[in-house]
Amino acid sequence: MARVRDEQKFNQSRESLLAVGQELFINSSFNSVGLNDILRKADIPKGSFYHYFESKEDFGLQVVEQYARQGLEELNQILADETLSKYEQLKAFFSAHIEYFDDVEFCQGCLMANLSQELADVNEKLRSKINELSQLMVNRIAESLEEMDTAELNLGDLSADEAAQVLMNSWQGAIMKMKLEKNRSALNVFMKFFFRH
Repeated sequence: MARVRDEQKFNQSRESLLAVGQELFINSSFNSVGLNDILRKADIPKGSFYHYFESKEDFGLQVVEQYARQGLEELNQILADETLSKYEQLKAFFSAHIEYFDDVEFCQGCLMANLSQELADVNEKLRSKINELSQLMVNRIAESLEEMDTAELNLGDLSADEAAQVLMNSWQGAIMKMKLEKNRSALNVFMKFFFRH
């Protein structure tokens, strides 16, 4: 008689693997992290990986999706705070991330940006997934910008969609510079340019 899978335990183990993958990838790189590293850190028996994921690439795709969904959820929570203006909501979103980077001593950066730098030219599936998920964040910020004057962000000549692209492109660039310099100088310049009050 076939053994019935314990769905709760299966899902817990899968979520544990995804969380570990996110931590390892953001602190190292996709290619330098091996399956044994992931299984050891997650305390999952060797050989169990393929019960949860088809391949390391499939695992990477799901880690990226989970990371992006978490980021979008954080953004949506802040954008739902009606005690803040749209300008204040966006400022609070970026400020919260800067506080996090302070806490981790300006390491890690953004998993999606890190992986796009590493994999965009060599893995089409991951490039395409990262691009798709990054666009969701840009679209959500554009929706918020539709409800405010983009001139408040020094982007008055741009449409909401264009302004969202400039904002997020500048943010990713500032994060990359932060990682190089190991300080918040580039993040401060980002905030000074877009959030002047």
